[in-house]
Amino acid sequence: MRGCFSCFYMKVPDMKMKDQSKFGCVVFAGGGNRCLWQAGFWSVAAPALNLRPSVIGGVSAGSAIACMLFSGKIEKGLKHFKEATEKNEKNFYAANILNKSPVFPHYGIYRNMLLKTIDQQGLEELRKGPEIRVLIAIAPRVPGPRIATLMGLTAYSLEKKIAYPMHPVTAMKLGFRPRVVSVSQCGTPDELADLIMASSCTPPFVPISKWGNETALDGGLVDNVPVDIIPENRGRMLVLLTRIYPEEKIPKVPGRLYVQPSRDIPIKRWDYTNPEKGQAAFDLGMHDAGIFVENMA
Repeated sequence: MRGCFSCFYMKVPDMKMKDQSKFGCVVFAGGGNRCLWQAGFWSVAAPALNLRPSVIGGVSAGSAIACMLFSGKIEKGLKHFKEATEKNEKNFYAANILNKSPVFPHYGIYRNMLLKTIDQQGLEELRKGPEIRVLIAIAPRVPGPRIATLMGLTAYSLEKKIAYPMHPVTAMKLGFRPRVVSVSQCGTPDELADLIMASSCTPPFVPISKWGNETALDGGLVDNVPVDIIPENRGRMLVLLTRIYPEEKIPKVPGRLYVQPSRDIPIKRWDYTNPEKGQAAFDLGMHDAGIFVENMA
């Protein structure tokens, strides 16, 4: 299959081991906790295949994983994720409706994990590596942030269930716009966390965000596999998916290699109560990378 590899289908692409250093760009799709699969995959495949991209595209949790990987902090990030989810008993605290404590614990856990994982030294490491471009969805000003958010999330959910596209289109038709921000623009770990949280903004788990003076939502609303945020002429592209797509849904683009999990990743996107499944997602990525490396030899 030209330009497409799936660990699930065990298709062998037309690119051999000697060509792999020529992957000039990598895209990390969104997927919440499922993006831990990407972390495991890259941890094995990158050193084995000498992958040294010059530019990275990421959205939502995929951008978080990319930043942890290229700051050299992925093991620390996985450790913090497991510690936080071990302590967290529920994904929904109904009793907190009556007080000021969060009903959904996700925002606090997610942001704290980012700040504990990528400190100023980690940010400096990111500046030494490839450019990392992060996708945000900017909501239309009319009919207002809350209604626009509801419209966008509803449209995305329906489109995903009905058409199961790799690249959604409905939100853009409703007036949502893509905004691409380079990690190099972030001067502090807090600013980096702001960027990733904006790209991951999926109410009610993450409250409606602002980027500048505009309402920002999960970039996956406009493209959960953001291949178009990579500039042209950056070489071959490796795309790391986080769910299994039917073969006919995977674009056949010369010079673009799609990789998807060998089976369903064993954790839900917003389950912040199960460190074992988080580790299992990471381990599955490592396993699939081993198969991938063998097939590329």
